Formats: sequence, structure tokens, C-alpha cells
Amino acid sequence: MKVNIGPYKKDDSHRRVDITIHKYDTWSMDRTLSHIILPLLIQLRATKMGVPAEFGDVGGADYDSQDSFDFYKEDHNWAFDQKVKEWDLVLDKMIWSFQQLCLEDYEQLYHHGKTEYDWVKDNQTYTDPVTGKPEELYRMVDKNPEDHWYDYNGHILHEQRIQEGLELFGKYYRHLWD
Repeated sequence: MKVNIGPYKKDDSHRRVDITIHKYDTWSMDRTLSHIILPLLIQLRATKMGVPAEFGDVGGADYDSQDSFDFYKEDHNWAFDQKVKEWDLVLDKMIWSFQQLCLEDYEQLYHHGKTEYDWVKDNQTYTDPVTGKPEELYRMVDKNPEDHWYDYNGHILHEQRIQEGLELFGKYYRHLWD
């Protein structure tokens, strides 16, 4: 993949966008896009100038159309700062998820010990749909099941945490600008 997106123009003309996609870019498109999205999210978090409206509307501001009690106005800045922290947390969750997807082997964190497998001929056969001829089947057999283990629950929790960040990315996709 090659991406070259030029800056916004000062006049009304469109900015230049050149994108070349190769077949291997779509093989694992989720990971391919993660390598692009991650640095964008990191930069947005570091340089953001605002927050989505649902995080910024805390009331009590001087520009509010409703008159507020003075103590409520005094708490406006504190409440807004808390909402900014919430938005930062949402961005952090997105960033963490895309960091995980950029890693090629985070799943290996949940495999412990050394695995060895052997291919053993099975008694069953498989009929090739093209040639119609029966073919031998082999199954993968664990040579030493006591020497390793897989943390299924930990892996599921990790995947759920990744999914949470991806769902937040989808939910706030239209708010990822500054």
C-alpha cells in the first residue's frame, strides 16, 4: 500500500489524494488499517483542541442561554476537565486496541510452554471434489500435552478489551477530527 494525502488547500480546490492498494493489503485488512489508524489516534490525542459535544456540554458556562447559579458556573471548568479526561480515556482505549492489532503475535501471550505436534494418518478418507478420488486424511496430535497450556479465559478477556476499543472507534468515528 502506498498512501500520499496532501494538505488541505487554502482555496476551494480539493487536496491531492494518491492511494495504491496491493492484493496483500486486503489479506489481513484489519491489521493493515491498524498501522494507519494507530499513529493518527496517537497524534489526535496529543494535539486535540476540543472534544465531542457530548463530552463538552456540561452546562454552567457564561455563554449558556440559561441563567445558572453562581456555584454552578464555578464548577463548569472542573466538570469540563472531567469530561476531557473521559474523552482521553475513550481515545486511550481505541489506541490500546489498535496497538494490539498492530502486533503480529499478541495471541502468543496466552500459550505457555512448548508445543509439539505430529501428523498421524486417520482411518477415514476424503473424496476430492475435483477428481472424485478418495484421499487419505491426517490429524494433528499433540505430542506432549502436559508440557504446555493455553489461557483461554485470559485470551477471551484480551479479545473483549480489543473489541471494546474498536466499538468505541466506530461509535466516535465522526468525532475523530480536530
